[in-house]
Amino acid sequence: MKRNPYLLTAITATIISSLLLTSCQSDRTTSSDNQDLNAQNSSVTEADSSDGNSSDKKSLRTVAEVPAGELSDTDKFLRGIWVDENGFVANFTKSGRQSIFDDTDILEIVDKISAESSDEALKKISITAKDADTIEIICDDTSYTAYHADSAKGRELIEKFENSALGEWAICDNGYEQTISIKKYNLLTALKIGFADDIYTVGLDGVKLRVISLDSDNGFVRLDGEKLKLYSAYGNYISSFDLVKKGSAEYKKLTDAGEKLDGTWVYPYDTKMTLTFSDRGTKLAVTGELYGEVFGDEYSDISGKTYDISAKYENGAIVVTADEKTLFYINRYDESLIIFTKNDSSYPQIELYPEDSDTITEARKTEKLINEKADLLSAYPDNDDWLRITDSGDILSLTDKKYIDKYANGGYFIAGTPQELASFVYYVNTQPIEQGLVLLKLSADIDLSGYNWAPMGWSNSGNSDHPFAFCVYGNGHTIKNMTINSADSNVGFIGWGTVCGVFELNIENANVTGNSNVGILTGQAIMGNYQNCHVTGKVSGSSAGSLLGYEANCDMENCTADAEVNGEKFGFLSWNEQQKSEIKIDDPVTITIDESYTVTRPEVNGYTNLGWMVYEDGKQMLHRNAENEMSYCYFGNEPGHSYEIYLSAYVSGQYVPISNIIKYTVE
Repeated sequence: MKRNPYLLTAITATIISSLLLTSCQSDRTTSSDNQDLNAQNSSVTEADSSDGNSSDKKSLRTVAEVPAGELSDTDKFLRGIWVDENGFVANFTKSGRQSIFDDTDILEIVDKISAESSDEALKKISITAKDADTIEIICDDTSYTAYHADSAKGRELIEKFENSALGEWAICDNGYEQTISIKKYNLLTALKIGFADDIYTVGLDGVKLRVISLDSDNGFVRLDGEKLKLYSAYGNYISSFDLVKKGSAEYKKLTDAGEKLDGTWVYPYDTKMTLTFSDRGTKLAVTGELYGEVFGDEYSDISGKTYDISAKYENGAIVVTADEKTLFYINRYDESLIIFTKNDSSYPQIELYPEDSDTITEARKTEKLINEKADLLSAYPDNDDWLRITDSGDILSLTDKKYIDKYANGGYFIAGTPQELASFVYYVNTQPIEQGLVLLKLSADIDLSGYNWAPMGWSNSGNSDHPFAFCVYGNGHTIKNMTINSADSNVGFIGWGTVCGVFELNIENANVTGNSNVGILTGQAIMGNYQNCHVTGKVSGSSAGSLLGYEANCDMENCTADAEVNGEKFGFLSWNEQQKSEIKIDDPVTITIDESYTVTRPEVNGYTNLGWMVYEDGKQMLHRNAENEMSYCYFGNEPGHSYEIYLSAYVSGQYVPISNIIKYTVE
């Protein structure tokens, strides 16, 4: 099963918070259980301890009879905390135990949660009493000797443990470092939780971390070489995470990010711009001229230089320093590096990819084509960077400048070959053309077999928006075997279409894949007009449909689609149609009409964005705000035409009818 790193991080953060910031208790421990931690059975009584060295101290436990045989977790003899030379071993209450033997890897918890499986039972262990203060625990053929925390031996071990556990420790997980300063417990350290510089100061009382108040037990701790394990409960799991001693060899190993950086990293929008790390992240060579433009004048002279560097994890980022000066902050992902100059992930930033990655291979291919098509880009420049921002497929390689020269002035394009169609796609995707000033007519069927196609009309998440707002006249012709395989959103023959029109066009055997808003004819269609259009093929993506993906206020007249969407037969023309079909209105509103064709509605509660929807001869003519309008008469009533009017509202992300539909014909 593929593990979810975000879920893992969330669980780890939950455990950290439960240990350090709250006075939480194990799910198996109630307030009465806490009072029972040191409670003994009838054969065990509390005795005063004498002052002096630990070897002279008496046990707080006196036992008249040591139980024989294997003990159950709830046996009163076991009540309390048990330790060995490395600290915490187990805590027994009347409800059960919390112990190092029940420790479950956090990744295992992630897998179990992802699989929605039931909680795993606690491991079975064998416990026997050796004397009044000593037990032997056998788990998985491993034997442990543990001493009660209130015994003389237990207190001696705890004192040694406390001295070993004091100081500064760090959580180093997935490149994130968080420092915890541990002091011997007292009221001041319990109340002092310092958040400055991401450091927590906590108190250690025995083998328990104490935070906030005198009676808060926030997890148990145990030494494991250079690591300190913190144990906590997560549901029915006993989980732990590791702290490493600041300055230790293990700490240096975990915080050294050099191995994560080695290699050459390339900027896909200008492949001459690189960072090359070598010798386990101790050397850096820089090329490219854009650093100053992106990050400011102080970075304008770093190109062409090499640096002796260190690369260390610090509060979630890799800090790259040279001569005691910070050069960059870096976030390292599986397939890229994000470069910042401030450790707050803010813009400006640059994303680099490995030189042998598919991203850079495609970027270099595009750069080569751009150089080969210098005349085209000089005459018709890609000012919005469509070629680099989106998946432009084979469009640039097919584009013919002479074709664009022939039709651009008049705006009336005729296409009958893949090259002519690609040239039109390039032109409308790169040039600043006002709505409706160009149109395309097909003069023949076009077979796109063997080409990686790209949509007409695109959007870069609100930046460099470039919608297709023109008309396509298919003249009954067919575009065959169109394949679009894109990681972008708004994907189809038309990607993002606004107020566009497509007439008498067939698309046959299409295969269209995108991120979201995906359809064969149009990925996202806003206020479009589609007449006599017919499509067949397969579609993959979210908010995906057949003819159209996401659509709003579109007229689809005499259109059909025979398509599989995400592997299943799709019985609607758009994603929105499917979504609307699944919305049920339990208590519809009743509207009425009088002899003057005025429609009246009652007061409506529980709905938002009320609107009058008007259709003329089956075509949507109006969507009018009705929030503060109790009655309405459509201004365009004409003799010989039929009309439908209903009240709509915004329900579950869609505008749907919430009233009866009134139908009438004007005589």
